[in-house]
Amino acid sequence: MLRGWLTIAAGLLAALTSWAARAQSPAEAQVLAGLNAARAQGVTCPASGRRPVAAALTASAAHALAARNQAAHMSSRAGVTHVGAGGTTPRVRAASVGVRAVSVTEIIYMGTNPQGALSWWLASPLHCAILTDPRYTHAGAAVVQGARGTAYVVVLSSEPQ
Repeated sequence: MLRGWLTIAAGLLAALTSWAARAQSPAEAQVLAGLNAARAQGVTCPASGRRPVAAALTASAAHALAARNQAAHMSSRAGVTHVGAGGTTPRVRAASVGVRAVSVTEIIYMGTNPQGALSWWLASPLHCAILTDPRYTHAGAAVVQGARGTAYVVVLSSEPQ
């Protein structure tokens, strides 16, 4: 009898974990929508000039999970960093959740709200070039609210294999 209940509990836990990995908050959806709007119209990046129109990023639950893990890590440390728990890199974090990619990139932000992330990234030469790069076609966004209302925003994107 106990074995049966444990099997059911394990199945429910797996289903909930899978659902949580796919669930996207309105703020996370807004971040991806903002990136896709910028990509659709083309933008002028500081230093590199006009960037061509790029296809919309395809939302990916695996990418979002890797992004969410990093946003939570940054929130726990109260700072921004591309170095993850245990010293992991964006590429290692992506692979750990099943992302198979030629190239992986991660853009991060910490501010009072997630809406400021896109403006900040577009004003940064490096971040603007990354978010408009047409090679990156799949992405996941994460927004974690930290202490004192700080928003930690991470977008992990990749060029699939």
